[in-house]
Amino acid sequence: MSEDYSQLDFVNNEDEAEAEKRFLEFSSKDPLPDVPPALLNSGDIYNYACITSMVFPFDKNNEKKKLKPASYEIDFLGDVYQINEKNGEVEKKTIEYDEPFTIKKNSIVFLFIKTKFFLPDYIAIRFNLKITHVHRGLLLGTGPLVDPGFYGRLLIPLHNLTSENYRIIGGDGLIWVEFTKLSPHKNWDSRARNNSAPYIKFPKNKKSDLEAQKYFNKASGGHPAGSSIPGEVKSAVGIAQDASEQVHKIYEEFRNWTTIGSVVIIISISALVYSTWDLISNANQHIENSSNKIEDLNKEQLKSNQKIKYLEEKIKSLTESLEKTNKDLSLNAPKKNPHK
Repeated sequence: MSEDYSQLDFVNNEDEAEAEKRFLEFSSKDPLPDVPPALLNSGDIYNYACITSMVFPFDKNNEKKKLKPASYEIDFLGDVYQINEKNGEVEKKTIEYDEPFTIKKNSIVFLFIKTKFFLPDYIAIRFNLKITHVHRGLLLGTGPLVDPGFYGRLLIPLHNLTSENYRIIGGDGLIWVEFTKLSPHKNWDSRARNNSAPYIKFPKNKKSDLEAQKYFNKASGGHPAGSSIPGEVKSAVGIAQDASEQVHKIYEEFRNWTTIGSVVIIISISALVYSTWDLISNANQHIENSSNKIEDLNKEQLKSNQKIKYLEEKIKSLTESLEKTNKDLSLNAPKKNPHK
């Protein structure tokens, strides 16, 4: 018969030592064996947090509405680490309630959350970024599994891949955590099958309450990883500037050659225009002279035509007179005697 732990209350939110004692007591002892292996609902999350202190501190009165049907909300509180883009040094800032913090555009920061987890051997967690932040462009490596047996604070990378700075206030909800109970094992459940293989516990060298620096030492050479985007942008800007300078240089050389060429072209065009104008002027003069000569010839021809017409009329008149005279002479001539 399982023991009744219903009389246990949450440890004081300031008493971390007592929370650790609860964790050690229930690390391999399930106080709620009747809860089947599954994704825990809000009631079971509450009961396990109360008895084992698996989430510390915990909003036991749900005043901040941290509990949802199958998850618990963790606030944006703790220590933020980031790389200074100008000097490459690591910057640390502790975020308190109502304190604003800006995640610069195209950057990555690491939050060493204030909330501490004391996970017994039979509880695993996963966490995801609050959907409001996702819709605004903030990203998190979603869905990482935190194994049973872990205790300590999580180091969470936050990526702002947008083109705008992202402002968040200390105490705002950041991630939703879901809790899953493992299948029964004889280490913590007497009703589990006896012939199961040994349970592999969380490694002791990873179980201690690690500081953020130890995470960085293991993951990225002792300092937070930086976003590659600002460097790539800076490199692209440098390439663009170099290209711009080359284009400007070529333009200046071209402009110098163009200036010399323009003078030569202007002189050549001027000479060509003058020659063309002179040719056209001479042609127009010749045309005008020819027109005058043609006009004079037309006048002479008109006079000649008039003279010809006059002469034709005279000839016609003389011809008519001659014919009349010949006729008269013919009528008046003496007739010859045919018998002579």
